[in-house]
Order: sequence, then structure tokens, then C-alpha cells
Amino acid sequence: MVDIQIRGEIWDNDSSEVLRWLGWRDLTCPNDIAKALEAAGGDEVTVLVNSPGGDLFSGAEIRSMLRRYNGRTEALIQGYAASAATVAISACDVIRCESGGLCCYHNPVSTAEGDYRDMSGASKSLKNARDTILDAYLARPGCKTTREELAALMDKDIFITPTQAKEYGLIDEIVTLEGVTEPEGDPAAFVAAAGRIRLTAAMREQYRRHVAEDREAAARDCEAKRILARLGTLAKY
Repeated sequence: MVDIQIRGEIWDNDSSEVLRWLGWRDLTCPNDIAKALEAAGGDEVTVLVNSPGGDLFSGAEIRSMLRRYNGRTEALIQGYAASAATVAISACDVIRCESGGLCCYHNPVSTAEGDYRDMSGASKSLKNARDTILDAYLARPGCKTTREELAALMDKDIFITPTQAKEYGLIDEIVTLEGVTEPEGDPAAFVAAAGRIRLTAAMREQYRRHVAEDREAAARDCEAKRILARLGTLAKY
């Protein structure tokens, strides 16, 4: 069995490249999963998850990869799985969560600007995105809840325990660890709306300059080698 990791925030491929260059390592993008699945070559795969989620479209892309993978897929939630991370693993054949872990299923969020028509359109888009997430959860064979109940859970935007997630049918098994119990009290105290890394236009521009400088340096090095080669040829003439 091959282990694949979904660690940290989920980002698109281009943004993750910029963030990694800037020093962030605790993140996952679709390219990471694509390469890992290709290397697995059809063997059974366990997706190890400890992620607050992130970009919905990237999470959906990972979900599609896992759904189309030829081998058996299993997800193991080790710390927590929230937001787009739960969408990404919803295509796995089995979803397990270690006791003491937490899960969060909530509505998608976005930013918008403009007049009342833009705001109305953004609201409708978010509701449509919410509906596609519901479709992904409800498509699981073990899902035990109704669309209305699951929508109500997403409206709460809270972390839930593995036992609660299993009651909804959002996970299949709880992995009991010796000495570890589920958190006491109301998991609603843990709100899922944690801030993401802020990738600014200035950061992207800094990375663009870095790439351009690297290319220029490589071109200068290549030209220097050509000049040296010509000089060597002339010296031998």
C-alpha cells in the first residue's frame, strides 16, 4: 500500500509553486497528487489527511483524480479534514478518521465586489457551488443523511467529532488509538473559518522576477560556455 499526503492548505498548481519558493512547505496541489498516483501505479493507496482545505476547484480536481484511479483508495484523517480537503477525499473507497481527529463540512466562501447585480450573482454562484459539494458528499454509498440535514450542518460551519461524522455517513470507520479520546464539550467551539495564507500580487511579482532572473542567469551561463568552447576551438586551430 502506498501513502499519499494531503498536508496543509490546498492550492492551485501555479500558486503553490510561488508559495513554495517563498518558503511555505505545508501545502498540497493537484500536481502533487497526480505525480503520487502515477508513481503508485495502480497499487492500493492511503491518502493521509491533515488539512484545513483551501481552493475548492483544486479539491474537486483531486477528487476526480482519486475517483478515476485504477487501484483501491482509502483516506485516513490523522488530525483534521475541513472544507476542500473533505471534498478531495470524498471519492475514496473508504474514509477513516483517527479518534481525536476533527472534521468540518461547510459552505464555500468567496469575495466579490460590484453593484447589487454582482452581489446577487455571487450569491447564486456560491449556492450552486454549495450544491455541487452536497452532491459529492451524498454520492458516497455510505452516506446516511438527507440533503437538508447535510445542508444544515454546512450552514453551522463547525468542527464535528469522528462519531458525528460517521453518524452522517461522511466517514466510514473510526480508528481507535490507545489513550486518545474524542474532544469533550461542544465541537462548535472550533470554527472552521481559519485564515488562509495570503498570496498577494506583490508576492507573485517577486516570484515572476525571480524566475526571470534565473532564466537570464541560465542564458548568460549558456552563452559563456559557448564562448569558451569557441575559444578552445580557436586555440587548437
